Amino acid sequence: MIKKKNLFLIITLIIFELLILFNSKVLINSTKDALNLFINKLFISLFPFFVLNKILINYNLQGYLSKLKLNIINKTLNISNNDLTIIILSLLSGMPSNAEYIKDALNNKIINIKEAERILLISFFPSPVFVITVIGYLNFNSIKIGIILLLIVYLSNFILGIITRNKYKVNKKNIIPENIINNKFMVVLKDSIISSINSLIIILGNLVIFSIILGIINNYLNLNIIQNSILSSLLELTNATKKVSFITNFNIKFSLNLFALIFSGFSILSQASSILSEYNINFKKIILYKLITASVISFVSLILLNFLNHLCLLYSLF
Repeated sequence: MIKKKNLFLIITLIIFELLILFNSKVLINSTKDALNLFINKLFISLFPFFVLNKILINYNLQGYLSKLKLNIINKTLNISNNDLTIIILSLLSGMPSNAEYIKDALNNKIINIKEAERILLISFFPSPVFVITVIGYLNFNSIKIGIILLLIVYLSNFILGIITRNKYKVNKKNIIPENIINNKFMVVLKDSIISSINSLIIILGNLVIFSIILGIINNYLNLNIIQNSILSSLLELTNATKKVSFITNFNIKFSLNLFALIFSGFSILSQASSILSEYNINFKKIILYKLITASVISFVSLILLNFLNHLCLLYSLF
């Protein structure tokens, strides 16, 4: 017997395939745009750092991180050293690697499902390189703007951590093996390159699929640039940053980039869901929390920026 959920998915995919067949020009243009964005912006900025991060992790960077005494953070967020290690690694690697670290911890029974849900919620960090170079330098022509956006995203996750700091039993088992992996550097380099390319291929695949979806939607609805940017922000982060880059109003451009970075997009959230599919993680709650947080913080930032603009205008009159 076919499940209703599966039947709905089959019908949706058939409709999507028909739409692609009847919109071949949109398919070609959307795919070309996605490939250009990937090659000219993403690959050249992300690939070197993906490789370096994987090499560092292979040589037990996490082992040294676990020995840091950060009791203030642990107490403020009510998290264990195991949880904090996952968060720090996620900061370095960017999403959805947080789901990979959480899956490893669950597999080894180091954290429980409740811990996993909470750490997943507060560890969706964009790649620092992506934010600073692709968004900051290439979209705003300012590395400082990229750093400010990145810090606000970190702050939003910290606020979520405080809001959701429920009490739960912390597993004291150490997540980090004491021994350092003793592979030859050239072997580690080769494995890191292969792993990084695989990660980037997944990013490219998601980028192409969601670019096609957005292209078809825009072809029928004829959305303006702001509506298109909001829709892109909900679906796929990388595409959203490209759409938002065409907005000329700085305040709106800044706020929409912030929304896209905090929410992460259904593309990345679905990747995390796939990684953790064998565990009963409540992704509906995570999506709701992230959507509310992204909406509130981006709206507040827009109000503050407009307020500062009015202050500057008044100051210039005197």
